[in-house]
Amino acid sequence: MKVKKVMAMAMASAMILSLTACGGGNSSDDAAKGGETQSEEKVTVNVVEPNKDAANTEKTDETLTVGLASEPSSLYGASVGKTENEEQIIGNAMLDSLVKFNYSTNEIEPSLATEWEWVDDTHLKFKLRDDVTMSDGTPLVADDVVYTCNKIWIEKNTTNDTGKYLVGATAEDEHTVVIEFNTVAPDFLKMMSWTNFGIVSEDEVNAAGGLEQISTNPLAGSGPYKFKEWKNGQSVTLERNENYWDKDYAGYYKEIVFTFTSDAAAREMAVESGDADIAYDIPVSQASTYAENDSVNTTIYEFGQTTHLWYNQGENAGVTKDEKVREAIDKALDFDAIAQVGTAGFADASLSYWDPSCDYYTENYTVEERAVDVEGAKALLEEAGYADGLEVTALGLQDITPVLTVMQANLAEAGITLKIDTPDTAQFVEGAFGGNYDLICVGDTPAIRTPASVMPFLQKLNVEGPGMVIGGAKWTNDEFDSTITELISEADTEKAAELATTLDEMVKDQTVCSNLYPEMKSSVYAKDLKGFNTIERGFVDVTGFYE
Repeated sequence: MKVKKVMAMAMASAMILSLTACGGGNSSDDAAKGGETQSEEKVTVNVVEPNKDAANTEKTDETLTVGLASEPSSLYGASVGKTENEEQIIGNAMLDSLVKFNYSTNEIEPSLATEWEWVDDTHLKFKLRDDVTMSDGTPLVADDVVYTCNKIWIEKNTTNDTGKYLVGATAEDEHTVVIEFNTVAPDFLKMMSWTNFGIVSEDEVNAAGGLEQISTNPLAGSGPYKFKEWKNGQSVTLERNENYWDKDYAGYYKEIVFTFTSDAAAREMAVESGDADIAYDIPVSQASTYAENDSVNTTIYEFGQTTHLWYNQGENAGVTKDEKVREAIDKALDFDAIAQVGTAGFADASLSYWDPSCDYYTENYTVEERAVDVEGAKALLEEAGYADGLEVTALGLQDITPVLTVMQANLAEAGITLKIDTPDTAQFVEGAFGGNYDLICVGDTPAIRTPASVMPFLQKLNVEGPGMVIGGAKWTNDEFDSTITELISEADTEKAAELATTLDEMVKDQTVCSNLYPEMKSSVYAKDLKGFNTIERGFVDVTGFYE
């Protein structure tokens, strides 16, 4: 990690404290001046990049303790039609998918399937391993995949990303299965590596008492660890699968215990005291302070998602329906200052709608175009009939408050009053679904080209229902919708890049949203621990840790 980034990180932390205390009274210029002084200080940093350590080769009787922010409502969410972050992290250790994605090499690798091929644009054939044992001791067969796909992914997840793109699965023989999709997207193969596409057997589900029961007592799957115990409100314990089919894998820890503490600082302190080995998902602004702590490891990383500031243009929209107002807000924002706070100085302001991890990434803005232009913003407001200023409301969760506070100070310079609305999670979700806001910060993960990941906020299915999305513009048109569909289905990478550039330019020309910064995840873990790896959406893979 470059030292200048860590200096900027420290400055960003200082900005957060200052802006929160002053209610947004500091200007970004003042913050930048403070940054110049801060960047001259010398600090010792300890930031570890994930997905870099060699694989473990030993087994022990030790226990790994992982501190998570909240307790999931289920441990196998697909069985009841939901997914939760913590459930995905725990479930990844118990469930194997047909393929896996290597985040070190960016390659799809065999897992339960040894071979695969697209039969045509919508049918994907998998050849299964013949040496996999499920948790109940029975061998994996094609009927298990058919059952999981048809009875769980589709029937229980018809409106979410797990099931809404699937038609069904059929078995050709005991170890060959074909899955049919309802739309064309070559990257569906990569999506099949995600935890919610883990395979279980009908016998396992029946033994547990049904799908509802197995969601909380998941003795199912063929993963490297098996479910042992759930002490509600306290912990979940997994035990090593001693009959795991992959003989190249060695699980260092005999047991993995997950605990749940909402206070990030308390999770970190548990690592320092030795009560926990990992404090997962620490806010970047807090994790940046631990980067100078030699007694722990700190990892801060991007995971393929860019935060966008969306302007509501839907049925409940107010002034942001006016393109001149949207342009004025965009011109008034200090994107560098926003990125400093949003990423703790570990990443620069985004110059494209697309995340740099996308194969088709191109910078559609210059640094000069992203410069603050307060006078230009005022001129646009006057043209729109708001020479005396206006008020807009930004909806967000509490953790986005520091970023919104920077925006509040930026917009005030142009005569725009920003009201920050940070309700509890349930109220936020209701407002974000319903379009009860002028501005909202949300992102997507377009590195995988599926309907769930590529501009979901501008797809008709989601804007007009029944898909629906949290946040976004609450608006789209035929040109956006058709071009997004083309990008998702295009197999040729050069043509895909051209389509992506076209979409980026459309967003820019109409100021549909403002691109802010790459989202970051961070964790703190024990100094002697190695093997911090990630899975989809930047979640931690707990199965690879060792000492």
